[in-house]
Order: sequence, then C-alpha cells, then structure tokens
Amino acid sequence: MVARRNTADYGYPTPDIDVLMQKALEVTRRLTELYGASAWSQKDPMSMLVDILLSHRTRDEQTAAAWGNLLKQFGSWEGVRDAPTSEVEKAIANVNWPEVKAPRIQAIMRQITEERGDLNLNFLCELPVAEAAAWLNRFEGVGPKTTACVLLFSCQLPLLPVDVHVHRVSGRLGLIGKKVTADNAHALLQALLPNDARAIYDFHKALLRHGQRVCVYEHPRCGKCVLTDMCDYYRTIVK
Repeated sequence: MVARRNTADYGYPTPDIDVLMQKALEVTRRLTELYGASAWSQKDPMSMLVDILLSHRTRDEQTAAAWGNLLKQFGSWEGVRDAPTSEVEKAIANVNWPEVKAPRIQAIMRQITEERGDLNLNFLCELPVAEAAAWLNRFEGVGPKTTACVLLFSCQLPLLPVDVHVHRVSGRLGLIGKKVTADNAHALLQALLPNDARAIYDFHKALLRHGQRVCVYEHPRCGKCVLTDMCDYYRTIVK
C-alpha cells in the first residue's frame, strides 16, 4: 500500500490530503459516468510489455498496427526475439523511433529468456506489487509508466500509470503541483486513490480519455468540461 504523504510533497501548498482524496474520487466518478467504464485488457504481460514499449510517443492506432505486424510477420514473441533487427524495425516502421524500439524490445526479450528460460511473464501477476515492479524496472527503457501499465492492465495489480494525459489533467485539476514531473506523479497520485486495482484503473482511464477529448494540450475545451467547478486551471482563466 502506498504511504500517505505530506501535502508539501505535491509541489505547492494544497488542501488537506483527505480533501485531495475526495477530489480524486469525485473526478473518477464523474468522468467514468461520462465516458463509461473500460473493460480490462485481455493481453498477457509479455504482450502488454511489447505494446507499451511500442506506444511511447505514438498514437494508439499506430501502436496497434505495429503490434499486430510483429505477430503477423514473425508468428510469436520468440520469433520477434530471434529475427534480424532490421526486419523487426521494418515491421514497426509506422511508430516513432523504430530504430530505437526494435533493438530495445529484442534486448529485453533476450534478457528475459536468459533469466526465465522463456518469454512467459505471467509469474509477475502472482508477486507482491513492489516485487513485480522492481523486477520489471530493471530493464533498460522500462520506466514507471511502462511497469505500471503492464502490472495494472494485464495482472490487475494496484499500480497507477501516469501518461502525458493523466499528468496534464491531474496538474490542471490541482491534484498535483505544477512542478511535479510525470515520474514523480505516479506515487503522489496513487496516494490519493484506494489500494484497489479497479479504482486505480478507472482513474487512469477516465483522465486519459478526458485528456484526449476535452482537456487537450493546447486550447483545452473547458466549455465542454464536467469538472470546471473543481479545476484549479479553470479558476485562473475565469476571473
């Protein structure tokens, strides 16, 4: 369970931690009601790891196409691992930085094989959260967001991923301070949520969708937002 934190950790003077926790729950409730609850992913942890590594700075539809191309061309993750790197790079040419992602994915797959004997990562789902996270975080190119995505989406372990949308929306709402980085936001935001995978998943998906559709990077569509009454950013533009 994530330890409760002093509000000074959030980057600027904030309300009482209990107020922030209630705010996070209300944000989740409203946005889940607006967008609907998301179903759990059916991808196993290895498949999810590849998916998230491909997704860095890449649109969802491009990621899905590249992920499908790998299995279509090479037949299995073992086939991807053993293929010439140039061929893997061609198969994922539609994502950003395929020249970086192809050798990185293969290197991780080879390291996993050396340690585990195969590419089955289902054992992670049986480990305590901290132990599973520490195991994944050892690999080059696997950071807090990737680790959290794999463990939450595929294993339903209570670990919050913070992508650019979750980070931006949380900052505008005032759930975290303006100077809090995305990496630091993982623990700070999770401290506001119940230690429950479904609650964490709903929060992540709700803020992700809101960041994609309403609370966009440039010119947020505040007129269409259901959260303006609790949004710090909105208060700064409506005076």
